[in-house]
Amino acid sequence: RQQYGPTGANVFIFHLPQSFTEDDLRGLFTTYGKIVSCRLFLDRATGRSKCFGFVSYEGPESAQAAIQALNGYQVGNYRLKVQLKAGDGENAPPPHGKTTGGGPGGGR
Repeated sequence: RQQYGPTGANVFIFHLPQSFTEDDLRGLFTTYGKIVSCRLFLDRATGRSKCFGFVSYEGPESAQAAIQALNGYQVGNYRLKVQLKAGDGENAPPPHGKTTGGGPGGGR
């Protein structure tokens, strides 16, 4: 089961090579801080990587350091996309059904 760090300490990683293992993921991200948990998502039918994963750190500083260093980092033919987990910080989308204001009508 996935464990999470505090708010702002959980990162989602897209575009991992299919050959990447959970150990590879942990090895790449451990440089930036103490990892609470690391998970590579696998297809249940084939056992192959779905090419994305999560890493949770003890603190948000580590997550920000990992995002700054590894977002756009090239692994093989892939460029990683690394961001905070949805609902876990500034770049998370607004809650379902909520808007961020602005737009036509001015809230009338």
